[in-house]
Amino acid sequence: MNLMKNALANLKAHKLRVFVTMIWIIIGITSVIVVTSIGAGLEEKMKESTDKVSKKKTTIRFEPTNYSMVDYSVFLRPFTMQDIESISFMEGVQRVKPTTEGSELSTTYGYEGFVDKKSTSIELNSYKKSKKVKISHGRDFGYDDDERKVVLITMQNAMDLFENPEEAIGNAINIDGDLYEIVGILEEEVQESQNQIEAMYSGGNMEYQTALMPKKVFEKLVNKYNYGNSEINSIDIVASPGHDVYEVANNVAMKLQELHSDLDGNYVTENMDNAHMELEYMTSSIDKFVKIITLVSLFVGGIGVMNIMYMSVVERQKEIGIRRAIGAKPRNIMFQFLVESTFITIIGGILGMIIGIIAVNYVSNMLPFKAILSVKGFVYASLTSILTGVIFGLIPAFKASRLDPIKAIQK
Repeated sequence: MNLMKNALANLKAHKLRVFVTMIWIIIGITSVIVVTSIGAGLEEKMKESTDKVSKKKTTIRFEPTNYSMVDYSVFLRPFTMQDIESISFMEGVQRVKPTTEGSELSTTYGYEGFVDKKSTSIELNSYKKSKKVKISHGRDFGYDDDERKVVLITMQNAMDLFENPEEAIGNAINIDGDLYEIVGILEEEVQESQNQIEAMYSGGNMEYQTALMPKKVFEKLVNKYNYGNSEINSIDIVASPGHDVYEVANNVAMKLQELHSDLDGNYVTENMDNAHMELEYMTSSIDKFVKIITLVSLFVGGIGVMNIMYMSVVERQKEIGIRRAIGAKPRNIMFQFLVESTFITIIGGILGMIIGIIAVNYVSNMLPFKAILSVKGFVYASLTSILTGVIFGLIPAFKASRLDPIKAIQK
């Protein structure tokens, strides 16, 4: 107890020096908390994406040999409803259906929107919760809007349909025979013309602002007349219990190849094992990166602790000599300096964790996914704080314990 009191008294006597040393610890621990939280959030986001796909489910798509014909795959008709009916009777196939979720639903669809006698050309896309949108009038989609017929329109759409764009809020717009409530108007985006020109001539995808609908509502709209005369771009296969999904999918692909032997191309199966492997690799990489950040924090903070403890030993040589002369053992001296160095790093670690939690909440608002505070991050931070104090305080403490009492008193 006396050692603890002496350690605290000595630290209070050099508050500024102790605080400067703590800054390095605080920065390091904050970095560990933020990085582990971002990694945990990214890992959770990727797991959600891969978990949505059953291990018994895969997708089969058609790849033309002549890739210049990819944009005209509608004319190739690699999948038909008759194909799906035939495949459903194959051994090992529990369920087969046209793909309703995937890259095709990220495509923009064009419609004509009507309000009374006025009309506007409306480009529609699915609302992605991960992508933030700016609203100039009205509101964004809420949790209750997932299956409601609501829409966010562009400023141009609002100007085409109403004299005053604000009048659009709460009104219904007719899109393909159905009425959708306009709940908000998207803030007009200022496009960088030079970037647009470069994207146009480089063949890249040029993003532009479109009206938005909740995902489920958007899917119902674009699939309104689907699977009749519309093209099918890919099919989903669910394997029966006891059957290997990829073996079944390969058999289906061979069957499709026979049914469409006139098409110049191949039916390929998406291997979801690759997605799981990529997730494991990403998780491993993040963990390695966190360990590197932890080691850097340990080293940088440790150098500061070592310096302040060396200065403390030099300044307190007379005190050390007197304590040794009246019977204090070397281990008592060493333990006191270890307590001081560890106390500095633990307090710095606690402050770093608190600031890290605040920083994580701030960083989450800037990311397309939520950073998640993880137990791993706090374990790393706690170990870093304790080890920094012990490892880098050990050398100065050992030196203090080995001072000659007589020489120390004379200095």
